Amino acid sequence: MDRHLLASIYDIRGNKENVVKIYRNILSLHPDDIEAEESLRRLATRDINISGLNMDMYDAFINADSKEKLIEFERWLIGY
Repeated sequence: MDRHLLASIYDIRGNKENVVKIYRNILSLHPDDIEAEESLRRLATRDINISGLNMDMYDAFINADSKEKLIEFERWLIGY
């Protein structure tokens, strides 16, 4: 069975722990797997309270599609 499909099934069932394990395993084998990276980012931010956040920077983080954009966000975050 495709690991992305399996992770999606666990996600639908609410088993976040197994979803994270699967995506981390995928990334350990295929570090350039954008789908797994984006899914982990989505899971990490799904249950947080975003009221009061700088929404422009929140969107920049969520939609970052390259390591360079993540580094740019990190620089903003730490004030460089």
